[in-house]
Amino acid sequence: MGVLPDSVVLVSDTTSHEVDRNWRFLRKPFWLFSHVFVGTALCLFVVAAFWQLARWDARKETNEIIRSRSDAPALTISEALTRPTEDLDYVQIVDSGRFVEANLIRVANRSFDGQAGDWMVGLFETDDGQTILVNRGFAPREAETREEDNTTKIEGWLRLSQLKETFGATDNGTSERVPRLDVDKISERIGTTVAPVWVQQRHQEVSTYPLSMPLPELNNGPHFGYAVQWMIFTVLTSGAYVLVLRKKSLEVTGSD
Repeated sequence: MGVLPDSVVLVSDTTSHEVDRNWRFLRKPFWLFSHVFVGTALCLFVVAAFWQLARWDARKETNEIIRSRSDAPALTISEALTRPTEDLDYVQIVDSGRFVEANLIRVANRSFDGQAGDWMVGLFETDDGQTILVNRGFAPREAETREEDNTTKIEGWLRLSQLKETFGATDNGTSERVPRLDVDKISERIGTTVAPVWVQQRHQEVSTYPLSMPLPELNNGPHFGYAVQWMIFTVLTSGAYVLVLRKKSLEVTGSD
């Protein structure tokens, strides 16, 4: 049998077994705080993932509502208002009548096609006496807007009243611009009873303001991808923290 070169180091069999680790450091205040911090972060990651999945499901449900209602035969406003208000969002309508006031009020801080501006809201009265608010479309804040003919046909989709959220701006009732298309608030402001919903006027090929807006794109958005990202963050953070603890346990064991 040949002689091993001097450069070869024989490793003891005892190194083939993992060294008993010292885990007592886990009970020290710093590491207890660390456990709480990482555990809280992991919980938040999981909550964020499920929140995004819930938004994904809600987006798919909304898309189906838009698709089914906007593709259904158009109703007159009076026919549509026989249904429960909560079932009127995106119902397609067509009716005849006239604009009582084409430029009644503006809904502030809106954007369209990369521009900032307002929604132009008019007051429309149908031939059978229904009065309803109509979102005629978007216009930059200082832009001149066109008037409408006294007698006209209106086409579009019904939309639900926009209510104030927790941190939403308050309508002070004095400005010519309102923060949202809140039907009840606008009705109080103008002193006229109107339908409990409003009309988003169908997109028209016009070169003057306001520019009517199309329905939302029927896609599911980025929510599923975001949910997957949060799950990946959860797994990576868990794995990284376990590695940190294992490394620390070896350091503590070596210093004993």
